[in-house]
Amino acid sequence: MNNHSKIGSDLQGYLNMLVEIAREAGASIRPGIDQEIITDLRRDIKIKADVRLNKIIIDRLKKESPYPVLSEEGGFFENKSGDNEFHWIVDPLDGSLNFSRTIPLCCISIALWKEMDPLVGVVYDFNRDEMFVGLVGTGAWLNDKPMKVGKVAEKKNAILCTGFPVNTDFSENALLSFVKKIQSYKKVRLFGSAALSLAYVASGRADVYWENDISMWDVAAGVAIVKAAGGIVQFSTTQTEKQFVVKAGNKFLTC
Repeated sequence: MNNHSKIGSDLQGYLNMLVEIAREAGASIRPGIDQEIITDLRRDIKIKADVRLNKIIIDRLKKESPYPVLSEEGGFFENKSGDNEFHWIVDPLDGSLNFSRTIPLCCISIALWKEMDPLVGVVYDFNRDEMFVGLVGTGAWLNDKPMKVGKVAEKKNAILCTGFPVNTDFSENALLSFVKKIQSYKKVRLFGSAALSLAYVASGRADVYWENDISMWDVAAGVAIVKAAGGIVQFSTTQTEKQFVVKAGNKFLTC
């Protein structure tokens, strides 16, 4: 087996592992108990599910792979290899506020990246038992059925998913500037979960995802799945560490 084939085999194995981990974490969710708020921030919250699911996912990744882990809950976890070229990126519960209010728009998000290149992504919507997965260069699937980004070619016919992350500039000028950029789309949707929004773009349910000042862990798995589904992703850094401007869609709508 040549080196390229070996890497591909490893990635497929890791993808299978991530599906198992996501299902394990999702099956462990305890309604009511896990909705309890630990920290109430100005524009965000931390709940019991964030911490508990994070432990389940991190423990499995540290046990079953040599790579370090970047997680929203706890930052960067070194692992036995000390090799930071490959790393896991985890958001144990994207859409915590939605979950705390029993709004069924939230998910488990896990990805493997090589430096700044996405390789594997899993987004698990445990409310609907929908498993979105992607292996960049190979394909993307929703509950084992192949999926592709949509074919809408014009903004006037397109659905845009966006949001306002914790560090959004809510000044009048900033908001007006943003509105001008998105007003040409047919519809705009704010689901409260960047990972789920990107999964919807990958599956063709929505056409474009665009968000400013978004954190790496919010988009890492979704970006991988969109690319695996034949989409294009524009990814640029901001002045804030680990935050990015991300736009994703098909070849017509990300230019």
